[in-house]
Amino acid sequence: MRKIALLVLPFIMFSCVKKEVKIPTLGEKGIQEIQNHSQVWLFFEVKNNDTIAVVNRKNTISTTHWIYNIDKRLPLKTIIPSIITLQDKHANSMHSEKGMHDYFSYSDTISKKLSFLAFDGVTFINDGLSSKQFIETHKNDYLNYNNINLFFNKNKIWINEVETDKSNFKTALSAILAITLENKKPILHLNFNQNLLYQDYLFYRTIIHAIGTKNILINHNEFIFNKNKV
Repeated sequence: MRKIALLVLPFIMFSCVKKEVKIPTLGEKGIQEIQNHSQVWLFFEVKNNDTIAVVNRKNTISTTHWIYNIDKRLPLKTIIPSIITLQDKHANSMHSEKGMHDYFSYSDTISKKLSFLAFDGVTFINDGLSSKQFIETHKNDYLNYNNINLFFNKNKIWINEVETDKSNFKTALSAILAITLENKKPILHLNFNQNLLYQDYLFYRTIIHAIGTKNILINHNEFIFNKNKV
């Protein structure tokens, strides 16, 4: 079986065409060995002054785990539509196999290794809906939880009505969760600005993944919003 190799630099070379993907660099540990995998590449490119994501999945095999190597400079609005399509292909193609997962790759600055975050259980919603609207239309499903809505923008983060920033996010969220755990079980609802860079998206997702436990739930729906429409 194939094993993914260690990473010593914060970028990966796609050897066939000698393209470079600058993957996120993060200070959170993740999964560090995956056997039986294929790789998906999303390259950063500028065309007519617009940033676009160029996808290459020519060597993917449905019966393997898929590792997504995504350039950290890409905004979410350029990659989420492709990720949604690829998730569907991996899960529902003729030769798909149960137990095969989707992973984001990143460079872990703690272990100095290539690390991975599983996301195959995530459903990305990019139709303009926010978690607040979603909860309102599915209120009976969330009555027994302490619902915490997180909105991630470039410079500001809102945790319900509490404003914080990137440098203080982990501390602020931990403090709020410490209080809410005394009452109903909390569930985190994640909303990401469509202009947020993939580097920042994965920064927040790895922190939240590390915090999530059986006592702290994370909604599998992730909402990608346009700030002008929320």
